[in-house]
This record gives sequence, C-alpha cells and structure tokens, in this order.
Amino acid sequence: MVKTVDAPAADAPASGAAAPESLASLAAEATLLDTSPEREAQAGQMAQAAELVQSNEAELYGTLQAIRAMAFPMLSMVVDAQRMAQLGAVWNDGVLQSTASAGAAVLERHGITMGQVMGQFGPYIMLVAAVAPPVMLTKKILSAPKDKAPGQAPEKLADGQQQ
Repeated sequence: MVKTVDAPAADAPASGAAAPESLASLAAEATLLDTSPEREAQAGQMAQAAELVQSNEAELYGTLQAIRAMAFPMLSMVVDAQRMAQLGAVWNDGVLQSTASAGAAVLERHGITMGQVMGQFGPYIMLVAAVAPPVMLTKKILSAPKDKAPGQAPEKLADGQQQ
C-alpha cells in the first residue's frame, strides 16, 4: 500500500519554519501576562530610570538657562549687538533643550544625577560666575585700541563726552 502525503494548505507555514509574526505576538502577549515579582521589579526599575532621566533633563535645562541668563549680560559688555544676536540664536531654548536631553542620557549612563554634579561642582561654577565679569571687562580694557600715545588726553566725542 502506498501512503500519500497531503500537501500543506497554501496559508499554512512550511514545516520547520516558524511564522515570525505569530511568534512575536505570542512573545509580546506572554510578556504582558508575566506578573512575576521579578518582572514587576524590572518594570518598576525601568520606570524609575525614566523618571530620573526626565528629572536630570529638567534640572540640566534649568541650569543651562541660568548660565545663559548670567552669561549674556556679561557678554553684552564686551560683544557688539550683531554678535550678541548670533549668540542668542546659538543659545536658544531649542538648543538648550536638546543639550539637556543629551546631557541627561550621559548622566544616566554613568549613574550620576544633576544634584550630585551641582553638589560636587556647584561652588566652582559659582566662583567662575563671580570672577568672569571683572575678567571680561579687564580683557576689554587691555585690548582697547592702542592708537593713542601713553599720557595723551582722551578725545572728546561729538556729544561732549570723552572717549
């Protein structure tokens, strides 16, 4: 007697080959149904990590805005209006936000928070902020045009003020 083998149906997968969509969807469903303590702990840790990244990003964004708020008045003392406008375009909120996002990812990668960064480096940052204005003004004074001979009286401007 000769045995005949039925041909597989056209929509059935070939024997030995798995249907990728159905296996992927089964795996996804299994993951959703997994309520083991380990799975729930892992989900909780992932949620905490995401919250930490968002918190770091928000703190870093605020810090960058504060730096801009402190730096721009100092820069305006030594930089002309055209260059200040260019700096304003570079230091806009969109750039600060994307910088904060990237910085938060780096902090998260190294397990550091903005609070730790500011706790460790905050006093140094404030020292730079305090010293920067007189340093920038000193640089402006020392790099003033040297077309006048030493001891020569300053020229009067059209409005009667001295140069």
